[in-house]
Amino acid sequence: MPYDSAVQFTRRVDLQVRVFQNAAEYLQPRREDVDFADLTPENSRRLRALPAWFTLAAYGYEGHADIVRRDLDLAERFGSRIAQLPGYRLLARVRLNVVCFTLTDHPERVGELVNELIVSGEAFLSPTVYAGTPALRAAFSNWRTTEADVDRVVRALAGFVA
Repeated sequence: MPYDSAVQFTRRVDLQVRVFQNAAEYLQPRREDVDFADLTPENSRRLRALPAWFTLAAYGYEGHADIVRRDLDLAERFGSRIAQLPGYRLLARVRLNVVCFTLTDHPERVGELVNELIVSGEAFLSPTVYAGTPALRAAFSNWRTTEADVDRVVRALAGFVA
């Protein structure tokens, strides 16, 4: 889902209202109940919740839960494959949907690898730095990503260090 349709969960709506509440002559008068405009940093905005509503209407709670579970499983699969791939090492345990890893012998070549992957069209991995080490970051969040995609990216990575 686009960032614009993100969801926030909080137990402290009172604190959220105090932080984001806006008051100006051109705004509606304060209400006793919570005004949704007081829950975000923006006052004037397009209907950003519409994409979220559409996906909830199309897939429902269980559909979203399945997507999240599948993304977590794919990240775990990718992390396991990276841990066994010569020339690479995981920099952190795979906890959710992000896999952080680097080149074992030449971490300074991470930028070169990122560019090669993007140009090839095989994957979009982002560069990062983890505990001072240049690294790659694979985030699994696309509902269309499959095990075959994971395997294809692992093959592309293997070809880079071959």
